Parts: sequence; C-alpha cells; structure tokens
Amino acid sequence: MIEIDIKPKQLYEGCVHAAIAHAVAVGMSPELNYEHSWDGINYCMNNSQGCRATITFHNEYVIAVFQEIHKADYHKDAMDFFNGASSDIVQIAKDEALQYVLEEVEGVVKPIITAAFWGTWKQLYSTQSFSDITDNGGYMIHSQLLPFPVVAADWREYYDLDAAQMNLICSLFDRKINSETERVLLLDEEMQLLRGDIDESLISLEELNIYPR
Repeated sequence: MIEIDIKPKQLYEGCVHAAIAHAVAVGMSPELNYEHSWDGINYCMNNSQGCRATITFHNEYVIAVFQEIHKADYHKDAMDFFNGASSDIVQIAKDEALQYVLEEVEGVVKPIITAAFWGTWKQLYSTQSFSDITDNGGYMIHSQLLPFPVVAADWREYYDLDAAQMNLICSLFDRKINSETERVLLLDEEMQLLRGDIDESLISLEELNIYPR
C-alpha cells in the first residue's frame, strides 16, 4: 500500500464546493448537468470525454474510483485496486463507488476502473502512486484539491458567474459545511440568483440537501 497525500476533509469540502458551484450555474448551462452530481454518500463526476469518477464519503471511510476509458484494461479485476484494504472498505466499494463505473464486457456487467484510493478520514492509501492515479483519471479531482480562492476564480471563469452568484456559492458552502442539521434552506432572495432553467439548479441543490424555503 502507498500512502496518498490527500487530506480527506479537504477533498470532501472541495467536492461540496464544486457541486454547489455547478448547481448554481447549471440552470444557465443545462447541457452540463451530467458533470457533477450527488447520490446519497456518493459524489460523481463525468467529463464527457471518457472519464468518470465517484467518491464515496462514508461516515468512517473515503473511497474513490476513476474510470479513464481510453486506458482501461477490460480484463483487469477492479478489486485488484483494493489490495490491502480492509474487508469493510472492500464491501463498501462494491456496494457504493463501483456501482457507478459498471460496463458490459463480453456479456458480463462489471466495474471497470483505472485508478482508486481508499482509507479513513485520517489517511488515504492506494496500490498506485499519486502520479499514477492522476494519469489514470485522478486529474478529475484537480480542482477539488485547490485552495478555495484559486478554485473559486476557476469556477467563476468556467461558468461565467457574476459577483452575486459567487457570493451565493460561498454562503451556501459555509452553511452546508457548518450546518448542525442535514438540511440547508435557500432564502427567497437567493432564489433570485438562480438563472436560466431554475429546475436544473434546484435538482442539483436538492442532491446536496439544499432546498427552497
């Protein structure tokens, strides 16, 4: 096993920040609705160019899998990427993260991945170096690991957001991370900052348990 120099809490917060930015912007660009999503404890990414990733944020464990389709070995067992992991992590990977990277191979549906890391909220491990993970799909979380001021500027440029929308992202992020309850309420004045196909934005926000008042 190789220790991976990623702080799990930083990764989680980066994923929440990315998903909120996406949710605020997606109404203006509904064709991008597949790029970020949450399904229960699973955060999913898709770049539409052959790479998918899912990170499972379990209450005890963090498990990430990446599928860079252009580098995939369809005959490799996905569980080989979990050598050294505990039986609990292996089972959660099978039940959660790996369910989002299934492919049909010679009539059999099975998970196909090119990189993975896993561990607790204190330390992450892999069978690959971080460089190998990055080269095999891990680049999908590059933005999620950047300092917030840097990535906020990136999201603003990528989605063409204005200052008010950026303030909304910041406010929702702070409330989501610091809330003592799972549910976060979207204020009436904040609803006015959702533009375009508002239903698309609300769907993405509800995946994060953020709802209109």
